[in-house]
Amino acid sequence: MKVVLSRRANLDLIAQIEWLVGLSPSAALHAETVIRTGLQTLAVFPEAGRSINTAERKWVVPFGRDGFVVIYRIEADRLVIGRIFHSRQSRD
Repeated sequence: MKVVLSRRANLDLIAQIEWLVGLSPSAALHAETVIRTGLQTLAVFPEAGRSINTAERKWVVPFGRDGFVVIYRIEADRLVIGRIFHSRQSRD
């Protein structure tokens, strides 16, 4: 199944990586690889994530002691990623 990042999810991914670059460039590179690998896993197993409402699912990509949360929806021929954020990140 094709994976498509929404504009918001793409901005989320960029923000996560940029934040990590300030702490550790190698961690940022590793995080991007882990997130993209997690998205590839979803492409093969789109229902792997937990349903959070009638339209969306949630998939946690482990990273260190926490992880990144991917909110997505399954459409007929593609998987649309709506958000990507760190599990400890405030989303207010």
